[in-house]
Amino acid sequence: MSAAAFALAAWVFLGLEIGLKDAIALGPTHIAPSFVFCFLTFIAMFAPQPRPVWAALALGLLMDLTFRIPLRDGAGTATVIGPYALSYALACQLIVALRGIVIKRNPLTLGFLAMLGNIVAQVVLVGIFTFRIWLGDAFEWHPTAELMSRLGCAVYTGMLGVLLALVLIPSAAFFGLPTQVQRRFAKRM
Repeated sequence: MSAAAFALAAWVFLGLEIGLKDAIALGPTHIAPSFVFCFLTFIAMFAPQPRPVWAALALGLLMDLTFRIPLRDGAGTATVIGPYALSYALACQLIVALRGIVIKRNPLTLGFLAMLGNIVAQVVLVGIFTFRIWLGDAFEWHPTAELMSRLGCAVYTGMLGVLLALVLIPSAAFFGLPTQVQRRFAKRM
């Protein structure tokens, strides 16, 4: 995998995430897709191990740096390093485990894996912040409402993943990712 292509694409997808999230959200619900997670799903589907996990940690760290959680009593916001990185790494491991049994060249596959991986990532993320509240952190966090909203975001991310797959899958060679699918039981004639 080309590090320069990954860095450039990560910058573009992070810009899309920050710039378009409010514009394509479903009304006042704050349910919006994650461009960064769709890109992570693409990397996890095609890159050889251990690169997908390192990419997940890097993209998760970028998301940690851009996510600001409000504090109680209007005391401002806080940036917490780690929850997105950990949740993205765990979701990436799920995608890597499933990539051997899916049809990689199908756009619906990227959408399904983006939705499934994002569900795992969002559940882990809500669990981390809920645990931190139990420990006494002063975050303005409502676990049930956050979980429902984030599960809606996961479904929306899966739909976006299908559309982005039409661009990402053909560009696998640009990222230096293997594009040939090995045939297990048949040889090419």
